[in-house]
Amino acid sequence: MAGTIGPVLFAVLVWAGRTELALSALLPSATVLFMVIAPPWLILIMTAAVVVISPTAWPHLGVVGGADIYLGDALLVLFSLAALLRMRDRAGRPVLGAVGAFVLYGLVRDVLGGHAESTMTFLRIMEPVMVCAAVGLLLPRGFDLWRTARWALLGVLATVPLFGDTRIRWSGLPGGPNDVALVAAVLVVLGVAATSKPVRALFVLSGLWGLVGSRGITASLAALAGVAVLSLGRRQQARSGERGLLHPLTLACAATVACLAIPKIRPDLDVTLYVHTTQAQSFWSAIASTNPLIGGGWSIVDSQTLVNAYRHTYLLGLHNVYLDMAVFLGGVGIGLFLLVLWRAWLTCDRLTRAVLVVVAVWFNTTGAFPGVGWGILGLVVAACVGRASRSAASGGDAPPEAVTDPAALVPVVRPVAANRSRPALETSDT
Repeated sequence: MAGTIGPVLFAVLVWAGRTELALSALLPSATVLFMVIAPPWLILIMTAAVVVISPTAWPHLGVVGGADIYLGDALLVLFSLAALLRMRDRAGRPVLGAVGAFVLYGLVRDVLGGHAESTMTFLRIMEPVMVCAAVGLLLPRGFDLWRTARWALLGVLATVPLFGDTRIRWSGLPGGPNDVALVAAVLVVLGVAATSKPVRALFVLSGLWGLVGSRGITASLAALAGVAVLSLGRRQQARSGERGLLHPLTLACAATVACLAIPKIRPDLDVTLYVHTTQAQSFWSAIASTNPLIGGGWSIVDSQTLVNAYRHTYLLGLHNVYLDMAVFLGGVGIGLFLLVLWRAWLTCDRLTRAVLVVVAVWFNTTGAFPGVGWGILGLVVAACVGRASRSAASGGDAPPEAVTDPAALVPVVRPVAANRSRPALETSDT
């Protein structure tokens, strides 16, 4: 009843020209109701849509403590509060521990450095990861995260022709061409893992469409790496009567086509490789100008020595998350960040591993600043947390290749031919 009366009352007030009254009267109650009764799938899909859109694409709400606050930030706070208030399991998790250690170190490092701007920048980067970790605690047992989140990613990619620049290399709400390419690469991997042929075609073709439009080189390689992870162990699956997702020969042909097509799609390939190589070479002069153990802090603009080191490339930054992390947070910081990736790898199922490999490879083509990569990494953490919660509830740790399809958790009573059984790592579309 409330779900019907609320929208009708809101529409009447807006039609009567009382928009401010409608917002002030209904928005607080709607927010409370959302936090209390919103289904987990709705919280997840809205979180996924927000974390893969650039913060600057959202309306600006104001400035708090010298930091710009956008509508996307307010939504993420709402989603995380809703998840934390309703989470089902409060036990500690290895992935949560690694994320917590990395975030705590980054905050302590920047706070002790006395740079408020540096602290806010670090929080902005880690915001999607922390929110998704909270959402992962909310997800019920047997929930297929990627089956839900993939529709949000597809919707964000579909906005590129409407709100982005498609003249040369596509950009849009996710950010620049590299950001759009990452969303497309993840969609390719999620499409390959789908069981329904129409759904598989939709996601794979949409992902390829985005990769070609954005002309993302590293993202294309990342997509191939993710698909390769899905195809690992195909022989062992065949022996146990399971069907592999992709034949190795098909993957080899796709890699060959990519190697032949990329130079055609990106005639500036030599320039791109030169810029990235030059930036990578600047790492040694940059790390030598700061403390190699704890780094120089996130606000590198506060150190003229670091700025001069980066000017070897005529660009501020190394265009590589791992190299930037080492310079900003030192050996301790990059070690903790790699620990997050490693813990996630050990905890997640094969499909989540494939997405993790995609974003891990893609991190080699972008700097450590807010962007879609941290949103994808956040979804990986959410999948790992939800999976770890289900494993703990069942009384132990499940193997890495455990079932990700909730339908597969139900015993199959109908006879199925051994060579036609569905692989456990695929995403259900039924």
